Amino acid sequence: MEEKMVSVANGRFEVQTLEAGTGDDVVFLHGAGGLTWDPFLEALSQKYHVIAPHLPGTGESTGGEHVFDHHDGFYFYLDFMDAMGLDQVHLIGHSMGGWMAAEVAAMQPRRFESVTLLSPSGLWSDDYPVLDIWAMLPNEIAEAVFHDVNHPAAQMMLAVPSDPAELGQLQIQQTKTGSMAAKFMWPIPDKGLKNRIHRITSPTLVLWGASDKLAPVQYAADFGRLIESSTVEIIKEAGHLPQLEQTEATLEKVLAHLG
Repeated sequence: MEEKMVSVANGRFEVQTLEAGTGDDVVFLHGAGGLTWDPFLEALSQKYHVIAPHLPGTGESTGGEHVFDHHDGFYFYLDFMDAMGLDQVHLIGHSMGGWMAAEVAAMQPRRFESVTLLSPSGLWSDDYPVLDIWAMLPNEIAEAVFHDVNHPAAQMMLAVPSDPAELGQLQIQQTKTGSMAAKFMWPIPDKGLKNRIHRITSPTLVLWGASDKLAPVQYAADFGRLIESSTVEIIKEAGHLPQLEQTEATLEKVLAHLG
């Protein structure tokens, strides 16, 4: 995996970008927790050219002050793909990034060979509301997003660095990432996607963890109903992060979808 900085929108943004692999282009949009190069992306890069940008204001990406609301987020990702010369790509998004992926696929439906939505945000039902992560403690978030809190990824989420300097850096990054996500998702992650989602024409995979307590699995059926060209898959023994908790099962479904 290589890291590089990509200048976007005439230098308004300098985007920390993770990239690996060869073959057809796959763009990955990360969730509210930020971006890490995890085993899912590493495995995906064995078959595809994977490109994963840090949203402005997260990681080392700059320009967060130019992103005021969700619309700015949508156009940022389109500007990023323009800057990278990307067209006819496979688009994958997780959680908040899944919502962003659905929005940009609705804005420019002919640009994407396929769309994959991993536990996406963007819809809302009073009958099964999405939990408010800004009102939850770290252990409560872990219990909500993982089927098994003893999973190594869950334990990594809960780990507290013993080195004060490292702890301080972690807290700064978490604050930056959470503040940016709040611009899009607070107080509820429903900004009208349901009014635009019908424009998605790319073959779309909606994939959800059966044990997701953050964004209940009922939303999978809602996305499937609203996207005409979609297939819905439920991953057993996985929560909100199926690509981490059940990497092989998730990868199998995604690779089959990408073809």
